Amino acid sequence: MRIGIKASPLTTMMAGIPSYLLNLLQGLARVDAGRNEYLLYTNRPVPFEIGLPDSFRFVKVRFPSPHLQLWYQLRLPGRLREDGVDLFHDPVLPMPFLMGVPGVVTVHDVSAYLFPSLHRLRSAMSARLLPLYLRKAREIIAVSSFTASEIERIMPSVAPKVTVIHQGVSGFFRPSDEADVLRVREKLGLPERFVLYLGTLEPRKNLPRLIRAFSHIADEVPHSLVIAGGKGWRVGKAVEIPSSLEDRVLLTGFVPGADLPALYSAAEVFAYPSLYEGFGLPVVEAMACGTPVLTSSVASLPEVAGDAALLVDPLSAEGMARVLKRLCEDDALRESLSSEGLERASLYSWDGCARAVLGVYESVAG
Repeated sequence: MRIGIKASPLTTMMAGIPSYLLNLLQGLARVDAGRNEYLLYTNRPVPFEIGLPDSFRFVKVRFPSPHLQLWYQLRLPGRLREDGVDLFHDPVLPMPFLMGVPGVVTVHDVSAYLFPSLHRLRSAMSARLLPLYLRKAREIIAVSSFTASEIERIMPSVAPKVTVIHQGVSGFFRPSDEADVLRVREKLGLPERFVLYLGTLEPRKNLPRLIRAFSHIADEVPHSLVIAGGKGWRVGKAVEIPSSLEDRVLLTGFVPGADLPALYSAAEVFAYPSLYEGFGLPVVEAMACGTPVLTSSVASLPEVAGDAALLVDPLSAEGMARVLKRLCEDDALRESLSSEGLERASLYSWDGCARAVLGVYESVAG
């Protein structure tokens, strides 16, 4: 098969969707063993070396106004036909409207469609076309059973086209040794004991309630709160630190991928009280590093975390504070969750994800 994949997300900051795409491509390279050819379409150069085999080739699609999506809708469909691809996979949405080859799309979540106020105006407006993209796709990959159920709720007629394929966690995420933890602790200026949040800073991540929950217990525990991640939209409202907590809350900004395992390993608790997630990969990454996890009892997070995390109502800062205090104070509970989290994280593999995606490709091409 000759498989086309949209690779333009790799030209942006390596988080979220770009990370999913990179790990998927590397997984396909390992499990495919050169049987198929992959054309990776982008309108801008990828600014780093991925290390893929010769069966993977980047194709730059030239079109005026490269920073707009015109290249994708107006030039890419013709290029796909010219290149003789058997199918095209968009790992994030949308889909080319006039694409003349079978299409596969990965849906990570539908929050922009269901909750437009939690997103940038541009994203919310684009999400209104979601039913059209779902109808256009030959097959739909959902990253969790929860996301699959949301797709079916929006558009029941496409349910037979949906396949659930969980994301994986890289073997790179594992408990770090003391030297690596010390290096990252010094680099980021981390406190001795802390609760960690890691992810994009935006309203959906529910950081105001996490900060409020921490404020309720700050006088009772020795821990600090470390908030790590790149700036999303409305970041000022997403992260407002009360003056009483200025010396107890650290904002690190974006943390490079090479430092993440040690950052997770240094934390005594990982808190991820998001309001809505299609999968919630940071939860699995933290577990793979042996860090006890507190996360939300809504959306995909209970499915992903299983019994290996403590679940809280993300709308209750008081309830979150009680569970957070318990985690900070109970050494035995943290040790138990650490062990259970390592076992849970072992269920998520990028090679397993890639094999399942390859199965979808074969079904579509067949």
